[in-house]
Amino acid sequence: MLAKRTSISILTVLALAGAMLAWAVPFANAAPPVTGAAFTTTNTAVDGTGHCQNGNEDVNCNIYDGKQYVWMNGGPSTAYVGDGSYFFAVLAPGGQADPNDGSPKNLSDDFDAYTNRTFQVTGGVVSYSGTHTFANNKIRLASYADTPNPGGVYIMAICSLGNYPVTPSSCKYDAFKVEEAPPAQSLTVTKDAVGTYDSAYTWGITKDVDRTQVDQVSGDVTFTYSVAVTKSAPAISNIKVTGTISVFNPNEDPVSNVDVTDQLSDGTVCTVTGGNDQTVPQGETDFPYSCSLSSLPQGDLNNTVTATWPEQFLDDGSLLSASNANFTFNKIVFTAQQVTDGCVTVTDTFNGSTTTLGYVCESTSFATYTHTVPVPPFGYGECSSYTNTATFTTNTTHTTGSASRTVKVCGAAKTGAHHMAYWKNSGGQGIIKSSPQTGGVCNATGWLRQYAPFQGLASSASCATAAAYVSSTEKAGSAAAATNNARLTGQSLATALNVYYSSPLLGGNMLNAKKPVGNAVIYLLKVCQMTDLTTGAGTCSGSYVDASPAFGGAASLSVSQLLTYVTGQSNAGGSLWYGGNSSLQLLAKHTLAAINNQKAFRAI
Repeated sequence: MLAKRTSISILTVLALAGAMLAWAVPFANAAPPVTGAAFTTTNTAVDGTGHCQNGNEDVNCNIYDGKQYVWMNGGPSTAYVGDGSYFFAVLAPGGQADPNDGSPKNLSDDFDAYTNRTFQVTGGVVSYSGTHTFANNKIRLASYADTPNPGGVYIMAICSLGNYPVTPSSCKYDAFKVEEAPPAQSLTVTKDAVGTYDSAYTWGITKDVDRTQVDQVSGDVTFTYSVAVTKSAPAISNIKVTGTISVFNPNEDPVSNVDVTDQLSDGTVCTVTGGNDQTVPQGETDFPYSCSLSSLPQGDLNNTVTATWPEQFLDDGSLLSASNANFTFNKIVFTAQQVTDGCVTVTDTFNGSTTTLGYVCESTSFATYTHTVPVPPFGYGECSSYTNTATFTTNTTHTTGSASRTVKVCGAAKTGAHHMAYWKNSGGQGIIKSSPQTGGVCNATGWLRQYAPFQGLASSASCATAAAYVSSTEKAGSAAAATNNARLTGQSLATALNVYYSSPLLGGNMLNAKKPVGNAVIYLLKVCQMTDLTTGAGTCSGSYVDASPAFGGAASLSVSQLLTYVTGQSNAGGSLWYGGNSSLQLLAKHTLAAINNQKAFRAI
């Protein structure tokens, strides 16, 4: 940097040389010479301090750190041009020969005409109405072009406006120098990006059991169950991209009017908090942002931030060109931020007792488990039902869902019927012998004879004779060497007696049965294969057969219907059943024996 005295002497020489040259040029329009002084200075009230590198702030400065900080001094009246009308111009050195617009070395006319640079002085007070900044009796010289002088020297001209164009002798000149700071550095940006969404699940539950009804004479029954829960695909909502944008200002001074915008590659515009018209100080400034999406992206999604600023001079005088900076965050990863009902607790309730099967977060089938229940006790073929319910409860909203299976356990029909041994022995014999008679004929005789197998009983038989017939028939049917025909005759006779002596409408309820045996509907698809029938009684082997073929394929019949059907398969006297078909004979025998021994199942 030149010392004040040296720089002034050099600039003065330049100015005087230009002035002498200008005076040698003849001009047609001469104006009164400019009186007083003309010089440049700073305006600290507007631009702040520190822009004068040589001289006195606000009075007279010779070297500046920026073109924009040079003002024409309108200071004390003793130091200003005299009263009158003037225009000013900034010239390149040597431009004193022609300060008018259009001159090759006029640096002001690139931006405005001299008429915009015209001012008046009255008693040391300046009046100005053009577009240049005017404050504190001073006018800013800018804007003007850069000087071609390698030393950064400029010439200010103040010319008296008598006529235009003016002659160089109508002007005062003052040289000044600008040592501009290096250009300001551009801002840079970076960012992060996190994709998040909320997911909510719904659940379903199913429950299965190996069988739903068991007919069993006695004991316990075990059921095997399974449970499965299913998890739906997630319902996605609240899809966002969020993060922080970092704007870095490498300059010592703040940068003004910075706008920060952010956009996804699918066109979604994001909201940047505080991103408009910001002043960014030196260093890093962070801006949070957020973007909302309607659905998860199907491919890669990128995120680009852009920071934009206008041209401006920073406080140190450096010029920051208008520009922008951007940065792209590629391939945003989305993860679930809030999961609703992602897991469930599964419980199982049976007979008032609840067991936890597990806590799961995916579709799951639980290992099979069992429940054992007793066969209903003695009764008229009653069934007991058991409901087993599996329930899930979600972990977030505590939503529940359940699935149930109800099973039925049915015992044998305790109808009050009696087996063959009962009817051949004293109990049954006593009932028959004491039965009502009409004209010496037992009332039961006519009823029994309507069935073909019992037509060996004489139509005039008394109750004593009828009892003897029953005893003889039952003995033959329970003999160890008895044929199927004899057994069927004996079982069907016992059944007929059970029907007759349990009904108040027939022989009276001599058996004290709960209900008439003939009304009980028997389930024929599951009939116990009876054993130990040689005594006339029998037990259930635990093995079951489908006896429906012996009854025309019927799944169930009342005992009265069953008696009518089976006796219709016999000839008169019961010597031939089912045309000699032993398979059907055995099915019929097991059915009648199960009824007579109260081991048959009632159709429910």
